[in-house]
Amino acid sequence: MNPIEVHYKNSFAAIKIGDFLSEHMKNAAIVCIGTDKCIIDSLGPLTGTLLMKENIKADIYGTLEKPVHAMNINDYVKNLKRKNYGCIIAVDACLSNKKNQGIIEVRKGSITPGKGIGKFLPEIGDISIIGIVDSSDRQFHDLVQDTRLSLIYDMAEIICRGILNAYSMSVSQSFEQASMSSI
Repeated sequence: MNPIEVHYKNSFAAIKIGDFLSEHMKNAAIVCIGTDKCIIDSLGPLTGTLLMKENIKADIYGTLEKPVHAMNINDYVKNLKRKNYGCIIAVDACLSNKKNQGIIEVRKGSITPGKGIGKFLPEIGDISIIGIVDSSDRQFHDLVQDTRLSLIYDMAEIICRGILNAYSMSVSQSFEQASMSSI
């Protein structure tokens, strides 16, 4: 499937995200990368926290209370490799140019966390959900001061709803297949 790019304010954003992810939800783990100590990097843990509140039937790593970040990601990568997940979905914030702010990109392939700010961290995930939260044209100090929590929160809500839609779609598909096989 081709990658999707959708603005978080698009009325169909959560549906498009869910449609892309639906075939990857069986035995999936969701890794939400970032930290609650910096608004610009809180998209992942905020998404993880919202998913936990929905009691989704998946292993979720990375919440506001227990984030997956630069200091512990190596341990999580090792742990995830030991488990037998069908798919690892990674969620992270990203910097791009100003016109792409608010875009959520979903694609096959891993995320390289920290790349935009010059960190060298391990790749993670089979599927990537990347939220473009601000412009890479600005100084990091300015980004930290000027990024609105409301943007990050709204994007996290859309990603959460997209993942919930994907689970609903995958359960419906499984139910339909089971019903057809019993006929």
